[in-house]
Amino acid sequence: MTPTETPADAGEGAAVRDGERAGQDCPSHWPVALRGLTRLSRALSLFEGAGIIFFLVAVIFLSTWQFVERNLVQRHLPFFHSPAWADGVIKHSVFLLGFFGAGYATFTGRHIRIDAVTRLLTIRRRLVLRVITTVAALGIVSLFTWAAWGVYKLFLEEAGEASQAEQLFTSSRGALIMVVGYAVIAFHFVVQIALDLGWLLSKQDPPASYIAEASAH
Repeated sequence: MTPTETPADAGEGAAVRDGERAGQDCPSHWPVALRGLTRLSRALSLFEGAGIIFFLVAVIFLSTWQFVERNLVQRHLPFFHSPAWADGVIKHSVFLLGFFGAGYATFTGRHIRIDAVTRLLTIRRRLVLRVITTVAALGIVSLFTWAAWGVYKLFLEEAGEASQAEQLFTSSRGALIMVVGYAVIAFHFVVQIALDLGWLLSKQDPPASYIAEASAH
């Protein structure tokens, strides 16, 4: 521990060095409802991680397929034609990668980092600050979810158009991605607020890895 490093910072550094991962978790003696929400949030984070891998592979595979096909066809060489829905999948996969990444970052508590401020605070004051910023972020994401729902209902009226007949991702499904994506991020925020308030009310300091989003990685 350096002269300017607080004990909390030292603990966080040790946690990171030991390979601990910051994320939403709570003690086994906390209320069942909160433990259930935490497990659901963690399960969603696993799905988000798998989604990132799957759609990243999909983007690389389909883009490479189209690139090779385009170049070979220009040289009058035969090659397998990419499906008609490939462009839509590539476009929406990039969209999904953004939401999966945002959701996972929210779960691990790394969506907002203000190191210059949090390093000057004790752990409990960091929790208070994080509750305030997370409540503000939840309000903004809730507005985004409501707006995305309006866009989804608008696009749903166009769902039967012939131009979207061969597309896996229609305009309405693309808008639904926004609705679900923002809603999942909002859920992670709600769980984070509940856990932070739980630690504050318990008058106990959380594990170093729990508040490690203020440490350098």
